Amino acid sequence: MDDVLIDDNYLGKAYGKPTEGMLEALQLLAKTEGIVLDPVYTGKAMAALLDRVRQGEFSRSDNIVFIHTGGVPGLFAYSDIIAQGDAHSIRRELS
Repeated sequence: MDDVLIDDNYLGKAYGKPTEGMLEALQLLAKTEGIVLDPVYTGKAMAALLDRVRQGEFSRSDNIVFIHTGGVPGLFAYSDIIAQGDAHSIRRELS
């Protein structure tokens, strides 16, 4: 089936480990759209989508559907990192 693309380039080091792109996606969507993403699944998926848009993989006329699967309770497990809101805290977490 050629209609489904599985891209694991945005997973980071391990399941549940934050990435810089995920933190950026969480902050961007919360600030600009009022949409809260969870840091494990939808945050990393949105980070991948944003990166691919920036790389020019989509045109302005393309229709993109992002399925938000929830996960707000997951924010509480990462509240210290998210509250700091900077890439430095993510780098510390990853090391």
